[in-house]
Amino acid sequence: MTLEVIERPAITVVGMNIRTKPMSPEIPALWPRFVARIGEIEKLAEPRVSYGVMRVPAGMQALDYMAAVAVKPGGRIPGGMESLSIPAGTYTACRYPLSELARGFGELFDRLLPESDYVQIPGPSFERYDESFDPQNPGSLVEICFPVRSRAKGMTA
Repeated sequence: MTLEVIERPAITVVGMNIRTKPMSPEIPALWPRFVARIGEIEKLAEPRVSYGVMRVPAGMQALDYMAAVAVKPGGRIPGGMESLSIPAGTYTACRYPLSELARGFGELFDRLLPESDYVQIPGPSFERYDESFDPQNPGSLVEICFPVRSRAKGMTA
């Protein structure tokens, strides 16, 4: 796989959040519960597109994982859900089959990012499941996106 770096606009997502550990079985278990409630979310910005948003709370070994969809401003947030703004910026864009998602994260952090001209920066990262994604097909592609900056920007002369 190759590391693509792209500029992404800011988005707001609404979804269901859990505090867990990376690669926990709680993450795939969250998705059916969330999908059953997508119809409650108003003003979808990208119909048939969903996001798995990841945040690491400061000073914790935990992971906040949110199954979510992008929304336009002004919609009501259903009970048991929350809203999160993902800032515009420079992000990775690597695509992996659903069945190889764990390998994809490993390859991204162990090889692609270290060999690139970019470093990860703080901020939410996410998996993007586009319109063609089929959860019943393990070969369906998932896009992995992390905020990054050029290594050169962090260097001083």
